[in-house]
Order: sequence, then structure tokens, then C-alpha cells
Amino acid sequence: MKGKWFHVLNIIVLIIISVVGVLGWFGNAMSQVTYPSINFAIGMTFVWWGIFYWIQYSKKDTAWRTVWFLISFGALFYWMAGGGASLYNLFLG
Repeated sequence: MKGKWFHVLNIIVLIIISVVGVLGWFGNAMSQVTYPSINFAIGMTFVWWGIFYWIQYSKKDTAWRTVWFLISFGALFYWMAGGGASLYNLFLG
């Protein structure tokens, strides 16, 4: 992932998590009971994306950028699929 592709793929992931996050926040706000774990998971998703983007940006080798992109994609998918809310409930719920 050189130059442009590195940024384009990460921006596409950011747009996807933004859309899913807005839908999640809307669904959480419209439910009868608002769960703080969902708000935590959605907010922390953007923090995780920023951390992974910084790690990828600091690596100059294409192979490392690709590996970290795949790791970030998998980690963000797990986090948004319920891992973040489960972690919140484990420690603070």
C-alpha cells in the first residue's frame, strides 16, 4: 500500500465505521433503554481507527502497512460487532 492507496483504503474504512456508528447511535437513542456500553464502543472505534492509522502511517514498508491494515480491519470489525460493548460490560457493567 503505497502513498495514495494507503490513505484511500483507510478513509474508506473511516467512512464505513462512521455510517455504522451513526446507525448504531440512532438505534441506541431510539430504543427504550439506552446502553452506555454501545456509546462507549462506538466512540472508542474512532480512537482505535486513529491508533491503527498512526501505526500504519509510521511504517514505511508496504508489507507492514498491509499487515497492519488487515489487523486493523479485523480488530475494528470485532470491536464494532459487539466486542467493545462486551468489554465495557465486563469491566464497568
